[in-house]
Amino acid sequence: MKISLKILILLFVAMMACTGTKKYFKAAEKLEKQGLVNEAAEFYLESLQRKPTNVDARIKLKEVGQKYVSFMSSEFFRNYNTGQMETSIENFEKLKNFTGRTEALSVTLNYPTAYEDDYKRAIEKYCEKNYVQGAELVKQKKYTESLTYLNNVNKYKPEYKKNKQFKITATCEPMYQNAITMIQGKNYSTALKSLTSIHAVTDSYKDSKELYELCAAQQAKSLLMFQPKTSQNPVLVDYLFNNFSQTASTSFKHIEVINNSPFVNLPGNDIEGNVDLIQAIRKASGADFFYVFDVLNKKSQVVGPTKANSKCYQRVTYRKNDTTVITEYKPTDYFQVKSKRVYSYDFKYKLVNALTNQIVTFQTLTINKFDEVEYNEFTYAPKGALDDYYPYNPQVTTPLAQYNPKNWRKLFTANKVVKTEQELETIANQESVKVFSQTLTNYVK
Repeated sequence: MKISLKILILLFVAMMACTGTKKYFKAAEKLEKQGLVNEAAEFYLESLQRKPTNVDARIKLKEVGQKYVSFMSSEFFRNYNTGQMETSIENFEKLKNFTGRTEALSVTLNYPTAYEDDYKRAIEKYCEKNYVQGAELVKQKKYTESLTYLNNVNKYKPEYKKNKQFKITATCEPMYQNAITMIQGKNYSTALKSLTSIHAVTDSYKDSKELYELCAAQQAKSLLMFQPKTSQNPVLVDYLFNNFSQTASTSFKHIEVINNSPFVNLPGNDIEGNVDLIQAIRKASGADFFYVFDVLNKKSQVVGPTKANSKCYQRVTYRKNDTTVITEYKPTDYFQVKSKRVYSYDFKYKLVNALTNQIVTFQTLTINKFDEVEYNEFTYAPKGALDDYYPYNPQVTTPLAQYNPKNWRKLFTANKVVKTEQELETIANQESVKVFSQTLTNYVK
């Protein structure tokens, strides 16, 4: 029995106005009076879910819900006995879903227990029928059609007979055949996409793994890096060259670094505009890209320490007599100290497409790293504990102007040593490697 669209709209409006248990109960009563028992049962259930202590909703759910269950049981029985296996399975699952929700609210609704066994037999028959159809279509190489039936089996029994293997074949074989065709036509990039899709399903389909490696190798780009013949910082350049080479080799599977080339140093001052030179090196080395770099204007400087005179106040307490204790705040000199080390260099690089003679990207970046410290130190050795010192005189400073001196006191024990030049150089070089890595990611494809 179907509910009319008009009634649904009216009920929806009522629910939007108020979603309480009473509204659902009243809506269920209206549906029941119109003979819409199935729909009424769902609304009585919703009413009870919203307020499990609603006795009226509980009683009506037991009464009307049982009618609904009896209706669904009859539907299952009829469809099962007329061979409508898929529909009967859907009927029973709907029945189980509804009775499961009522059971959670302590409302038990009954249906013939024999239907549990019929449901299992229905699944068995349904899977067998779909499996036979799916397997036959796979044998006929109608892979797309076969997946519909194999997926039906997979929904209920993923490990049913050889369903899993048939599914893999139906999914992967069209992509495998496409990859073979593309490889034969030397269209390795398209073949690689198909093989990648196969690997998303399984990594052991026929010889797809070997074909993938073949296509990946064909797609690989070779990179030849140059150190400048003369540089202001040859040691640093050599260090970066080795790190760049290692990064390209380990982090980029599609890039092959040419390490056995006689062209380690760039002939002449620059490669730009020298087409004959580019093509000669390309033919001799087989490189797809050239990477040229240098380090200029390396600087390391320590600023400070600078000291600024300042005053703090020491709390001193002493007894004037047997009954009087006096607290005073004596001014004490201290220094506010700052120190900074700066390390920087200009990192100049250029990426050239050897085939087209074009400069893909070039840039000169200032790699600038620094470390600074800030601390306090007493002019003379302090007397007493740090807790006795204040950055202001509590006796003359208004309460609103006073603050917690905890952080100020910490500056007397803070770190006083800036990072070494070697430490900052390591950080700067890490950034240069990141720039190099990002260049390959963006442009070497």
